[in-house]
This record gives sequence, C-alpha cells and structure tokens, in this order.
Amino acid sequence: MKKALLVLLVLLITVQCRQNNTKTTKTTPKRNAQPVVQTASLSYDNFGINTDKYHIRNYRIKKNQSLYVLLKKLGLSPKKILATSRKAKKIINLQSFRPGQKYRAYFSKKNKKLKKLIWEPNGLIFVTFSWNNGKLQISRAAHVENEKLKRISGTIHASLYNAISDQQARAQLVKIFSNILAWQVDFTTLRKGDTFKILYEKNYVGGQYYDLGKILALKLNHKGKTYYAYHFHKGKLNGYFDKHGNSVQKSMLKTPFKYDERISSRFNPHRFNPVLHRYMPHNGVDFAAPYGTPVLSVGNGRVLEAHYGGPAGNIVKIRHNSTFTTVYMHLCRFAHGIHRGVHVKQGQVIGYVGHTGRVTGTNLHYGVYKNGKPVNPMTVNLPSAKSIPKKYMSAFKEVRDRLNQTLSVKNQNNIDSLRASLAP
Repeated sequence: MKKALLVLLVLLITVQCRQNNTKTTKTTPKRNAQPVVQTASLSYDNFGINTDKYHIRNYRIKKNQSLYVLLKKLGLSPKKILATSRKAKKIINLQSFRPGQKYRAYFSKKNKKLKKLIWEPNGLIFVTFSWNNGKLQISRAAHVENEKLKRISGTIHASLYNAISDQQARAQLVKIFSNILAWQVDFTTLRKGDTFKILYEKNYVGGQYYDLGKILALKLNHKGKTYYAYHFHKGKLNGYFDKHGNSVQKSMLKTPFKYDERISSRFNPHRFNPVLHRYMPHNGVDFAAPYGTPVLSVGNGRVLEAHYGGPAGNIVKIRHNSTFTTVYMHLCRFAHGIHRGVHVKQGQVIGYVGHTGRVTGTNLHYGVYKNGKPVNPMTVNLPSAKSIPKKYMSAFKEVRDRLNQTLSVKNQNNIDSLRASLAP
C-alpha cells in the first residue's frame, strides 16, 4: 500500500512540473525576438594577416644573412629553399637583404611549419612569401602612407642645424634647405640673428614618421637681405623659384672654354697613368687645347686656391657654392687679378692652358667636385637656370601667394586646412 501511494505521489509531482513548464513556455517568448549569433573576434596585424591562425616571431637580419640562410633558419628544406629563391629573384633583388632589416615569420599552430614570411626592405615596402597547399606566392606591397604639412621657424644662434626644432627631419631639412639656396647664400657665413621659415611635407606610415617629403617654400633673412624659394611644378617645369619666377639655381658651363676643345683623356677611376706607369684615379677630364688658350670659370664663385701645386702645376680651385667646386690644372699662368679669396663670374678668364706640373704634353685638367667627391664633368647633372615662362606665370603667382599665406600661419590646424589648395 505504501509503495502504491509513493508511486502516485511521484506521478502527481511530474504532471505538475510539466504543466508549469508549459505555462512558462507560453508566457516568456517576446514578439520579434532576434536569435543570438555568437561571433569570433578576429585580430589582424599591419600586413592584413589574421594573427589568430599563427604563432608569430619577429626578427632582424644579421650580417651575412641571405634569403637562403633565413629560410633554412626558419625550417625549410633545401629543395623548398631553392624553389623559393628561383621564384623570388624574378620579383625582388636577392642582393638587397641588409643587416637590420625586419622580417616576420608566421608558423602554423597545428604543425608548427612556416606558412608566411614578411620581409621589410624599408619602412614602406614589404614583401610577402606565402606557402599554401604546396604552392608559393610572392607579392610586393606598400603600407598606407600619410602626408602631413609642417611649418617651422627659427632664429640662428649657433648653426642652422641647432636652430631647426624638428628633430626627426632635422638633418634632411638642413641638407635640402642649403642645396636650394646654395647659389644665393654661402651657408658658411650664416650668423647669429639670421631667421628662417620652412614649409614642408612629412610622410608617416602606421602613425610613425617615415621620411621627409618636399620643401614647398622657405624664407631666409641673412645679412639684412631676404631670400625666398617656392616649389613649382607645371608640365616639364619642376624646381624652385624666387618671388619673381626666376630660378634660384644658377647654370654652369659644361666646359671651361669659349669653343669646344678635344678631350684627350676622360674621367676614369682606374686609369693607367702614362707618367707613373701604374693605375690610379683620373678624377677629371683632360682637354688637349693649344698652349695659351684662355680658361674660363664655369660659374660664379670664390677662388680657394691659385698657386703652383707640384704635380698639378699651376692650379686654380673655385668654390661655386656649398655643393660644387671646380679645379683647373697645368696652367701656364694665371689671369690678371686671380688669387685666393677673389670672387669670379661665370665666363671670366682665370688662366691659360699650359704644361706645368706632371704632364706629358700641353693640356688642361678640369675637375668637378660635388659635395667634396669627384664626379664626371661630362655626365654630371648640372643645374639649369630656367625661369617661369609667361604661359605659367599666372599659375605660379597663385601658388606663390598661397605658399606665402601658409608660411605665415602659426596654427597647425589652419595649415592642415590649407593643404588641399597648395597643389599647383
């Protein structure tokens, strides 16, 4: 009897629970209820690769490490390395791997094998190697580059370098600034109290400073005189010009003669010297001009040397600006008034062809030095002095005025708002 009562009690409780569940089911649903979808949060790196799939290791190339060495270190077989190298050399220069360059390896979480490799030759370009189902894909790409417009001003107390507040681009700014105005200003004579303004572009990749862009405009107050330079690009015309549209660069003569003279020995870093009978650099060009032929200065400048120089014979050295210096050797004599410290003009006679010093005959040795290094006078890209033609003058004046306006702006937000209007 007790057993029967116990079974009956269990049945009653079960029925009651089912009724309660049925009521709950009918009352809880809401109208227009949307199903809940579970989504996974995916993570991507700067190269657009899903990092959740891989074990990632970052490295830097060490001395004497090639692509072969890197791939071997990352676990690839010699056969696979050879196939990768053959394909890669059609896309990239295999000799361009340098110490310090970054590379990133992506290993499979399942079998720990290398699946992807990212190599960064520089901060902008990257090369991707991908191995999928035994097939290799190699591609080149570039990070998104952002350009920002900057304006700085300063007063020189010790040097132009110290006066520039932008530490990231300071060295580049000094170099380009001095090159632009090198034909107007001797930068060794900058003095305390000189002031300047520079409007320029800076390039960023991933929010990090990458490189200096163009200098768009600059202004320099030096020794009571104001110098301007504006970048202008229209058609084939591309350079820096003053307020009136004149090129801030000055032209240089291709040769130091009024008439063409025959070249008897060309620029050659490994020429056989006919006097010393051994190979040594010939850092200039020899012209077989007649004895006494007038030698001209190829550009405006200041005479650094005018004396007898042993093997060079009578030599004249002229500094044209902070970039270019020229030398003239084996002269029979100097022109009247030519001595150290004197200023000369383009086309001025500075001496006469002779055969002084260590030479085999009458000739002029003419050399050009750019930033202190010898360059071939016949192939060096010398500056031109083209001014703005009339057909472009109105466009130039518009750009000049907008650049002047931006040079005077102090607030960076206002400079950013003017950026779009500065394209010529």
